[in-house]
Order: sequence, then C-alpha cells, then structure tokens
Amino acid sequence: MRDHLCFRVNGTPQRVEGADVFSTLSDFLRRRLGLMGTKVVCSEGDCGACSVLVGRPGVSGRWSYPALDACIQFLYQLDGAHVITVEGLAHDATLHPVQDAMIRCHGSQCGFCTPGFVVTLAAEFEARSEPATRDAVDPAVAPLAVEDIRGALTGNLCRCTGYVQIVDACASIDAGEVTRLSELYPEEEIAADLDSRRDEAVRVDAVVDGRSRTVFVPVRIEDAVAFKSAHPDALVVSGATDVGVLCNKGRIEPTTVLCLGRLEEFTDVVIESGRLECGAGASWAMIEECVGDEVPQLRALLERFGSSQIRNAATIGGNLANASPIADSLPFLFVLGAEVELVGSRGMRRIGIEDLYLGYKKIDLGADELIARVSVPLPTSADELELYKVSRRRDLDISTLTAAILVREEGGRIERARVAYGGVGPVVARLPGVEASLVGRPFTEETFLQAGRVARTEITPISDVRGSAGFRLQLAENVLVKFYHDRRRGGLVTAGAGGDRQGRG
Repeated sequence: MRDHLCFRVNGTPQRVEGADVFSTLSDFLRRRLGLMGTKVVCSEGDCGACSVLVGRPGVSGRWSYPALDACIQFLYQLDGAHVITVEGLAHDATLHPVQDAMIRCHGSQCGFCTPGFVVTLAAEFEARSEPATRDAVDPAVAPLAVEDIRGALTGNLCRCTGYVQIVDACASIDAGEVTRLSELYPEEEIAADLDSRRDEAVRVDAVVDGRSRTVFVPVRIEDAVAFKSAHPDALVVSGATDVGVLCNKGRIEPTTVLCLGRLEEFTDVVIESGRLECGAGASWAMIEECVGDEVPQLRALLERFGSSQIRNAATIGGNLANASPIADSLPFLFVLGAEVELVGSRGMRRIGIEDLYLGYKKIDLGADELIARVSVPLPTSADELELYKVSRRRDLDISTLTAAILVREEGGRIERARVAYGGVGPVVARLPGVEASLVGRPFTEETFLQAGRVARTEITPISDVRGSAGFRLQLAENVLVKFYHDRRRGGLVTAGAGGDRQGRG
C-alpha cells in the first residue's frame, strides 16, 4: 500500500503526498505547478473555465481523454491518470488545431474562458478520433456538425465573445488533421510507468489546516468494505460532482474519505438479456454510450444531464446515494423497476429501487454498506416510454419537476401503466392512483386528462425558487396530457429542458 499518489501532468510524473492529496486539481495545477491556464470562476463545475483532459486506459487498452472540471476533482481521484491542461495541448512549440482556430476566427475577447473552451473542444476531436466513432464509409474522422459543437460546449460559459466565433473556429478545423494525444504523449511510456502501480491501494493520513484527515483509495471491493466497516462515518466519493461543490462552498469538510474511483468492477456497463447492468461507479457518459439507440428517451435525457464535463465524472451510484428528490435518473429507474445491489460486511443484498429510499435524503444503506451495482430491465418494443424534465433553463439547471411515464397498450386499451414523478415530495414517487386510472381505459386524450386530475391528488409539492406548489401541480397534470400527444405524434422523444446539478451524483 502506498502513502502517496502517482499520476502525470502534461507527460511529467507527479508524486503527491501529505496535505496536497486533499487539494482540488485546479488548486494543485495553479498553486503547485504554476499552470495558470486552468481558470477558476464558479468552483461548482458549471462554467467550464477549469476544464482539463483526464486520460485513463479503456477496456481496449487505448487511452481516452474526456474533459472534466478540475475545480471539483480532488487529487486522490487521479491516482494512475494522465492530466493534460491547455498548456499541454501546445506541443513542441506547435499550437493545437483548436488553439490555432480560436486565434484565426477571433474566438476570444477577454480570454478568461478561452482555455476551457479549447480543452473541451480538443476533447471532442479526441473522442472523434477513436475507431468506434469513425465514419463507416470514409475512414477519415467524421466532421463535427454545429449541433455537436454546441452540445459539447454546454458546460462552457462565455460572457463577452459570444458563441458564434467559437463555433466557427471549431467548424473550420479538419477533424482528420487533428493529432491524437497518444501521438503527443506516447501511451506505451505513460502506461508502463503508471500501470506498475495500478494494483497498489493508497492510504494517506495527513494534517490539513490543523485537522487530521485520512483518505483511502482501494483497488479491491473487499478492502473498500472493510474500510467502511471500520470507518462508518467515512464520506464515500466516486465522481465528486456534488461533493466537490459542497467542499468548495464550505458546506462539508470530511475528515475521512473512501474514494472508489479505482475499483474496476464498479465501472463496467453492459446490456445483457434485455437488462442494463452497470457498476455503481459507471459514469453517465459511459451509460449514455452503452444505451445508445436501445433507449433513445434515456439518451435524450442524459444529454440534458449536466454538461459533458459533469457526465464524464458523475456516476449512477452517486446519483442514487445522493437521494435527491429531483435526481434526473430516478423516475426512469422507478418505472422500469430497477434493482440495486448493496455490498457490506455481511455480504451482498439486492433491493428494489423504491425500497432504497426511506425519506428525504435517507436511504436503506447500512453504515458498512456500499452501492455496488444497478440492474435495469429495459423497455420492450411493446412499451411506450417518455421521460420529462422541466427546468427554468434548458441546460445546466436543477429540475423543477421530473417524470417518467410507461404504458403498454393492447387492443386500443391500456394494459399496463407505471408513472413516477420527482420534485413533488421528499422522495421520487410512484403514483399508483394515476396508474390505476389508466389501466383498462382507452388510449385517448380524455383518459390522460382524467389521469392528470388524479395526479394532483397524489402529490404534495412545495414552493421554492424553482417553482410554486401550484405550478408543480399544474405541471403534474399537464405532463400526462403531453405524454398522450407525444405518443400519438409517433413517439416523440422528450427530455424536457435543463440539466441536473444537485442530483447529479
């Protein structure tokens, strides 16, 4: 077991020990390494000014470099990784094509946000260079469409330049001419260095600002369970997209941390026998890639689930453990009857998703237990499913109301109905009254109008900054009618508007 972290920054090996292990990546880059191109503005992962590329080997052995928000990544999450900053993209005195295009197309005014835009766009080109994303007809890398560019930049804010010149800069780049990062930083050399330490757990005990702190980064699930049993109050960290915000804003200051980021069995995602099977540490980006066209409604929702930087880090297990009543994924999991595997000192147990939640921010999880896996039976061709998210802003916003509606029709009548709402009570709620009002009735507008009236009687929303109780009641009614019209228009995929921050995991 090591008492220090090993990773690389722009190809240079880093050995980090003591109090620095608990630092955010953005602070380490700026204060310890003097890499000031990584900016910090919001410290919440919302503005993208701190975007960096974090490389790790994939299943195929090839390294991938997704963009992450450095302000909400802790160094203890980066053991065995290779971080590339905006400075590292310019290699051997040659600008990266994105950097060059931003200059040519006047994509920067004040320039404070520019490094984040450059890094995020570089990540998009890097992902396009992977074999799985190459065009099936032309072996050249598929070009980036404007909608792809805008989607990639959801998590990057610019207050002065505007997006037109930035989009133009990216669109002007010949994707086939972009050099892969593995050519700038040879994978073999980096892997040989980092892989030699990959099987070693890390534990660091240090004094930080006068307080004793401990972090444990295991590589085996049994070691993680043993540590949690010995330290029941330890904060469990996976993606840290919520924990990072809480720490940065002074809401929490954990003394003991269990980081699950190096448990490989926690990150697999597959579809088997009609079920989505994923480890609790699987990121939403991984799930989005796996689901693909299997469940287009979920893919559409996940495209609104925070920015790409957030989806690259946030995990399904973190989303469940966060227990937010407006977590975007939960209504989907509720209507499909997902099951959750929990592992603890007494072994493994599996419970239904609805039995996991006991009250506001309370879940049926023992002090020695961890969420290990999630199993979701996917909808069949006979099921009609829609997922809704209502928020005040289209992207990067907390939900006002979330909903999942699944029905199965036979002979013109509804044979099966499952409905779940979020944002209308202390926990995500199944609506049995609504379901009963639908089953056996004809698939007509009147049926769903009546179901909407029933929905009003089954929920107890509150008023807050995202909407009044009355507004939520009206939404609860309207969403059912919208489902009818969406399905009768040929199955319109609907994800509503916005992204999830508080419940992102």
